Amino acid sequence: MLKIQIEELEMLVATVNCGNFSKAAEELGVTASVVSRTIKKLENKLNTTLFNRTTRKTQLTQEGQWLFNEASAMIAQGQRVESQLGERTAAPAGRLVVDAATPFSLHAIAPLIAGFNQEYPDVTVIMTSTESNIDLIERKVDIAIRIGHLTDSTLKARKLGETSRQLYASPSYLDKYGLPKSPSDLKQHNCLGFVKPDRLNVWPLQDENKNAIHIVPKTYADNGETLRQLAIQGCGIACLSRFTVNADVQAGHLRPILESDIQPESIPIYAVFYSDNEVNPRMRCFLDYISEHIVLK
Repeated sequence: MLKIQIEELEMLVATVNCGNFSKAAEELGVTASVVSRTIKKLENKLNTTLFNRTTRKTQLTQEGQWLFNEASAMIAQGQRVESQLGERTAAPAGRLVVDAATPFSLHAIAPLIAGFNQEYPDVTVIMTSTESNIDLIERKVDIAIRIGHLTDSTLKARKLGETSRQLYASPSYLDKYGLPKSPSDLKQHNCLGFVKPDRLNVWPLQDENKNAIHIVPKTYADNGETLRQLAIQGCGIACLSRFTVNADVQAGHLRPILESDIQPESIPIYAVFYSDNEVNPRMRCFLDYISEHIVLK
């Protein structure tokens, strides 16, 4: 069992910070005699002298200085624990800005918002869509969704899952242009690709020399959702994340092609945020909710 009580350490710290017993007593709302007796009791417990006392001033001994430093750190840590616990138990409320690429917003997050709103009615979700990585502070974003391996070490991340890509075309396109039998056949087809980054136009296929296939698009778009719509309308073949087109495949609007030629890949998906915001109740409840309910296959 500990000999020292937290109240005794608080009086020690207050005495040092205030300069004497009287001012410490005033700050703590007790009498100077209470502070003096408490410090004396602490010295007796520890069998050491913490202050050199004179009629004019009270000065820490070497042992007193060491205990003051330790006590200050302990009290500060205790205050942080209380603050964080209070935030954890407080009902989440307020605005929460979430940014993600358009396809992820539409097909992964938007279907979950109604359920989230029902469970956390005091949280207002503001969804924004950006196709490239953004500065969270500059854009005043609480959480951003990043697809792919992370490069920004200043951000804290929570992995939501993984996805992979597949090639898709509409039945009308395939009726008109035929079904590609091998990756090399894509040269004779209308491929749909990204304006940028160009690395997204490297499809998970290999040519006869085992090299990755870098397609030259017939039609470009700056986001995956536009490419999805173009594919549905019969404009060409698109390489899309599976979670964005599951409903389209089930409805018969799109068909997967060259399935046996697709190279295995696992693309991680993260929710990222600045570490200072980790204890934010709004963020925590949102991250917990989407982690539990999100469908990425």
